[in-house]
Amino acid sequence: MENQVTPLETHLNRITFFLNGEKITADIPAGISTLDWLHTQKQIYGTKCSCNEGDCGACTVVIAYPFEGIITYQAITSCLYPAAKLHGKHLITIEGLGIPEKLHPIQQALLTNHAIQCGYCTPGLVMSLFALFAMQPHPDREMTLAALEGNLCRCGTYQSILNAVDELATNQSVKDIVPAWCREVEKDLFHFAQKEAMLVTKTDIPQQVNCYLIPTTTKQLFDLYAEHPESVFIAGGTDIMVQKNINRKEFPFLIDLTQIPELNRLYLQQDGLHIGSAVTYNQLWESGIVKTDFPVLHNLISQIASRQIRNLGTLGGNIANASPVGDTIPLLMVLNASLWLQSNLELRHLPLKDFFLGYHKTALQKGEIIKEIIIPPLTEDNYVKTIKSAKRKSVDISSVITAVNIEHKNGQITNSALAIGGVAAVPLLSRKFPNLLKSKQIKALDPAVIIKEVESEFEPLTDIRGTALFRRELIRNHLILYLQELQEEEK
Repeated sequence: MENQVTPLETHLNRITFFLNGEKITADIPAGISTLDWLHTQKQIYGTKCSCNEGDCGACTVVIAYPFEGIITYQAITSCLYPAAKLHGKHLITIEGLGIPEKLHPIQQALLTNHAIQCGYCTPGLVMSLFALFAMQPHPDREMTLAALEGNLCRCGTYQSILNAVDELATNQSVKDIVPAWCREVEKDLFHFAQKEAMLVTKTDIPQQVNCYLIPTTTKQLFDLYAEHPESVFIAGGTDIMVQKNINRKEFPFLIDLTQIPELNRLYLQQDGLHIGSAVTYNQLWESGIVKTDFPVLHNLISQIASRQIRNLGTLGGNIANASPVGDTIPLLMVLNASLWLQSNLELRHLPLKDFFLGYHKTALQKGEIIKEIIIPPLTEDNYVKTIKSAKRKSVDISSVITAVNIEHKNGQITNSALAIGGVAAVPLLSRKFPNLLKSKQIKALDPAVIIKEVESEFEPLTDIRGTALFRRELIRNHLILYLQELQEEEK
């Protein structure tokens, strides 16, 4: 990759990838989304634009690439996916699946079951279902709902859509769903491991992002940052791309972290689970380690955003973004998670509870990245749970999100922690909760006393997602649920 660039220049990313079966090389404007590239550079309009921030699913496309020895097909929101990241992948859009004279089985099933009304959401629905059936030929209802939770249909044909899926799950095989030309491309995707280098070239055309760089080693990453200290780091991009799309924010340089191998590692050691900062939510959710050793995290991930977003978003990004309603943060805080932070000169360790300094402000120093998140091991004597309260079951931001971790032995509490997000500028650990429970017998706990004391500790804010009174009621209800369940388990 050519890296001799200056802040006054704008650049293109010359990448090689497959588009609906055809191998192409294209000069991509730096930082442009896949959706905008399809519309403005290729005049391909079947992929729709509606919200432009990952909420509606109308822009859903599918990318295919090798992962852990197989070709994975993933639905993504193309409005949030930088087109430069298509290098070495296969981009499949609605245009590749069927034509009026010969519809794809998914299109035909939707048509037969009257699941198409205005049709605006249909391309996104088709692509979400394509990714689902390509990886799971006979999905059950839970799998189907998870795959479609990020697709909104303003005409309300949801039952008809589910009827179409039931028909497909019964009558179709993977051979029917995945065209032969996709299988041919899969062979080339594996060989793309020794792919042509992605080049950065100059252009005179003004752009929102001057330059988009994708290092493949940490040394290259910090060398690039040393050359361009005004750079912003990007991983999943589910926040930065919204800033670009909706707020029209300009970025001089974006440095993508997702191709650095050590940031994509997920492994278990004696001190706990190590999660690289570029590991996506979906990779975490599918991990056998997470399912077995940290089921509470596995369950929480299924409540975050949508499948399309979870295929992009990262745990490291959720932490670095430092939102007071970051879905994972209260749980990680009560689990006593910590971070390895890396710069060009130093690798330092920091407890997660000390990372948040203010609203969207963190302890990250200039030029520093989150390398890993470490979650200590859990035992059978830990009662760990998290509750997210939002207006919608999925694709929504929390009004309040809480988590508890209560360690106990023979019915006696030895240690405990309660964290709350959504009540202040940063997620907070309760100072009173551990003292109220320490050395108490679970059966002897008085929930009314505990709730009253914890309530007095917080002054919830009022904003668009709820009033202070509403949030206080949510905190109370969460605590009731935690304490009742804990005591019921002890009976």
